[in-house]
Amino acid sequence: MIVFLIRRLLGALLVLLAASFLIFSLIRLAPGDPVDLMFGPSQGIDSREQVSRKTRDTIRKKLGLDRPFLIQYGMWLKRVIQLDMGYSFRSQQPVFRELLTYLPATVFLALTAFVIEVLFAVVFGVISALKAGTVTDQIIRIGAVCFSAIPGFWLGLLLIYLFAVKLKWISIGGEISFRQVLIPALTLGILIAPRAMRVLRANMLVELNQLYMVFGRAKGLKKLRLVYGHALRNALLPTITLFGMSLGGLLSGSAIIEMVFSWPGIGKFLVDSIYARDYPVVQAFVLLATFIVVVTNLLVDLSYTILDPRIRLVQERS
Repeated sequence: MIVFLIRRLLGALLVLLAASFLIFSLIRLAPGDPVDLMFGPSQGIDSREQVSRKTRDTIRKKLGLDRPFLIQYGMWLKRVIQLDMGYSFRSQQPVFRELLTYLPATVFLALTAFVIEVLFAVVFGVISALKAGTVTDQIIRIGAVCFSAIPGFWLGLLLIYLFAVKLKWISIGGEISFRQVLIPALTLGILIAPRAMRVLRANMLVELNQLYMVFGRAKGLKKLRLVYGHALRNALLPTITLFGMSLGGLLSGSAIIEMVFSWPGIGKFLVDSIYARDYPVVQAFVLLATFIVVVTNLLVDLSYTILDPRIRLVQERS
């Protein structure tokens, strides 16, 4: 188990290192000069030509932009390890501090949406498997296909019209509370639950026909115990991967939903920074999103060893 953990940690570090190099390279290949962006009209200067070439060269040298590419990457990576991701071109504030300001709202939204996703996927997946071939099963499967095909912004606008305009249960762009987060979280949960539900249904059908289920019924065990205590636990193992991927994506920021609902999270902050061509913020966000996804996948792999003793036994032998 310890050897497996060390291997996975080393693999995660290599992935993060490769991702950081790719992120830094792509941002540097993007059009635009960071020095020109810093002295644009938004900083109170009417024209970029009013800043002399000598002044711009001095600032470029101070930022290390005149050095070779690999040296710039090394300097940037060293600062990132120290949690120094530079300063925003717009606000002139530390990027890491700004991300921490918007991150709690995204975490609140992501965890609420994740709980809704798990509830929808497990409840409807199990019902669909137990009622396989019936009208109930057909309705659930058709509903899953329809909701998975609905664009997120369209469903969000529809729910805003229903709950904010007609029923006036919520207000857009208000305080961060459970009442305010419920509708955007419901939108996200409904959109991402069908994929996990279909996978869980397929796995449940396989588990319900296993010999241990037949043996359990022959012994007279209660149906609820067989379904939820044995079949569901085994069927959830492949679905955990999908849950982990969706959680990583939610924590990385759901930009479209946050923009539609004016939710003050890092997704909306990213879109605003892209419009302003605030490269340090975009660079830091992508790196943070990569870190979240890698850590989430690592936790998913470790959860396999806890939920399935067979996997743990294979890892101990290897």
